[in-house]
Amino acid sequence: MNSRQQPDGQVLRRAVERHDIDSGIFQGKYVNFQQGKYTDEFIYGRYQLFEEIDRVLNRLPAGSRVLDLGCGTGHFADYIRRRGHHVVGLDPSTKMLAFARDNFPDIEFIEGYANNLPFDDDHFDCVVSIEVLRYLDEPEVRKGYAEIRRVLRPGGVSVSTHVNTFSTEGFWVFYHLKRFAYRMSRREIYDTYFTSAAKEERLLRELGYDHIECIGRMSATVRMGYKFGKTVGKAWARALELVDPEQRSVGGLQRDLRGHLIVVATKP
Repeated sequence: MNSRQQPDGQVLRRAVERHDIDSGIFQGKYVNFQQGKYTDEFIYGRYQLFEEIDRVLNRLPAGSRVLDLGCGTGHFADYIRRRGHHVVGLDPSTKMLAFARDNFPDIEFIEGYANNLPFDDDHFDCVVSIEVLRYLDEPEVRKGYAEIRRVLRPGGVSVSTHVNTFSTEGFWVFYHLKRFAYRMSRREIYDTYFTSAAKEERLLRELGYDHIECIGRMSATVRMGYKFGKTVGKAWARALELVDPEQRSVGGLQRDLRGHLIVVATKP
């Protein structure tokens, strides 16, 4: 393994601080996962993200090496392990890692950063990063992708999730209004990397990936429904499923309007 140097960049610092703050929230969310996909908008979206990641995990041979990059409280690392793979979790948040190690003491969890992964070249068959790169800016996302490619073996697969710029719940507008308000009050706000399928495809090609696939998942207005409470949110989600059962787009404008963008790419 390579030695890890802790980055001191402001973007990374804000991302870690955000995850330290949210560690208890995420612990509670995943504990409640067993209540079903309509529990709240977070769980509803996670169900759809996991369906896409399952498509990749199903293609891996048993016992593949998988890195859960940004492992948080460790629940998804445990899911990967139960699928028959050797998993390592990595996160820069010491508070997230404390939950992960307490939850799953038999899984290896390491403190580290996406832009300086503490692993040898060609080490993993798959790297999964769920809602990790979204808290960075474009230069750090580029570094993260480059590091993921470095630690993947030839033929290895990267799976990452992102925020669509034009997601129909209007998060881009909300975030920038909030950012403006924070600046006026001289407070800091965590970064958010807004993107599109076309942008990620171009970036990954530049970095030497191939077999790039971008998938949009979840009708983003589900999040708006849950703002009015669980009953309304659940009813709205079920109504949307009548006209859009999978809530999945692999091309066209609809893909960039979805609540989640999942990007799958291979190291040649």
